[in-house]
Amino acid sequence: MAMASTCSVIGMLPLALLAIMIGSAQSFLPVNGPLATHHQSPSSSLMQSMKPNELFESPGWGGIEQELDQVPIFAVANEQGQPIKYKIEKKDATFEVPLFYTHVGDALKELEKAKENNPLPGMDINPYPLGGIFRMWATDAAVIVPNKMSIIQAGAPPNANPMGQQVPLFACMEIAQENEKGKPVLPLFFELEDANNAVSQAVSFDGGKEEDFEVVCLNLPEAVNLLANSEENAFQFIPPTSSLEHIRDYLSG
Repeated sequence: MAMASTCSVIGMLPLALLAIMIGSAQSFLPVNGPLATHHQSPSSSLMQSMKPNELFESPGWGGIEQELDQVPIFAVANEQGQPIKYKIEKKDATFEVPLFYTHVGDALKELEKAKENNPLPGMDINPYPLGGIFRMWATDAAVIVPNKMSIIQAGAPPNANPMGQQVPLFACMEIAQENEKGKPVLPLFFELEDANNAVSQAVSFDGGKEEDFEVVCLNLPEAVNLLANSEENAFQFIPPTSSLEHIRDYLSG
């Protein structure tokens, strides 16, 4: 069950980051831009330059999936750990798929609703690695539900329904982590607060003013697309702090 990831900002590498992001910067929008303001399905938004089958059969998908798998997302599950399926209407069709939540708090709220409406023995929330779930989502076999506050921070209107919205990611181009080869890796955060905390940490280490560090956003399919189409792009997906704390508390309890 334990899937851990830590965020330690190595420092500011703006020139290196600009180098790895050449040709990709158009995917990054200022926070509170129009990132999540419209409903998009995998078929229209997953891969603007690659079809899902092309992505998952490509040589680079294995590495991308491993990066995504560092992020736990949560679903209400039965006693056997199988995610519970929900009826979803899409156009004129109705089908059953599991719902996976990027934020543990949203999954816990759904668990309470499920216990009230259709209680099952041993019902609980379980974490699942994002890589495999992303593949299910891309083939309409699952729904990934982002956090409402996150989509609003990314530009969605306050009354937006998270169901069907893209998963926003937050980044600051002026901070980076170094991998084992010394290559700058841009952290992509699932929570704006975590991105802002990383900026504060970078400023405390290297100086400067926080207001000079712009946090921008892109969505999850765009990030995967960038990784799939260029070996120069390097990201690390940083799970919400609350998700990791929930898993640690579960294991320690």
